[in-house]
Amino acid sequence: MTIAGVLALALMFMLIPAQPLPEQTVLSYGVANKVIVIDPGHGGLDQGATRGEYIESDITLQISKKLAHNLSQAGAMVIMLRENESDLAGDEFTGTIGQHKREDMKRRVQKANQARADLYISIHTNAVPNTVWSGAQTFYKPKDEASKIVATAVQKELVKTLGNTKRKAAPGGYFVLNHTKMPAILIETGFISNPGEAALLADSSYQSKLAFAIFSGVAQSQLIEPSS
Repeated sequence: MTIAGVLALALMFMLIPAQPLPEQTVLSYGVANKVIVIDPGHGGLDQGATRGEYIESDITLQISKKLAHNLSQAGAMVIMLRENESDLAGDEFTGTIGQHKREDMKRRVQKANQARADLYISIHTNAVPNTVWSGAQTFYKPKDEASKIVATAVQKELVKTLGNTKRKAAPGGYFVLNHTKMPAILIETGFISNPGEAALLADSSYQSKLAFAIFSGVAQSQLIEPSS
């Protein structure tokens, strides 16, 4: 090919409009190389909230696995605090049910802190006596700007993706939020006490929507600098 031909070809490529990057690729920039702890709520002796055949510990584990897949595919180093129905206290722990629960929570926090994670995400379902209440909501470590940024971004994506909640991110006085040393959020993915929402929470495709919304919010939040 002549020099003129090479120049013409180069000019042609320069004039071709740049194509936008796929959404997944853009989101990957936010979480690549981040260490993220995912804590599927409850497990072991503590099944969490239940409604008929629906069990919180089962639902939180399935959503967490889907979230872990999204984050791992985007380049994050994911640490799952449980990958089966066991809790972290272990069968060898002796004591009352209350003591077992406290030990379980303590070990969850210890593992996250020992990993020096960049972010801690706890997944739960909500439950109240009133069966009308519904909607996913994200809570964050009180008085922590970085946690608030993540929670706000995640809640925005939950509202947009699910289309069935208008709840806002809020500070939460949870043990795991107060004792982890990194930015931390806890997501109540919906009300298992609401019959319709309970069925959704147990549905695999809905779980995937939840997981992607959480992933998207987390990834976007990592591109935001906390205000000084």
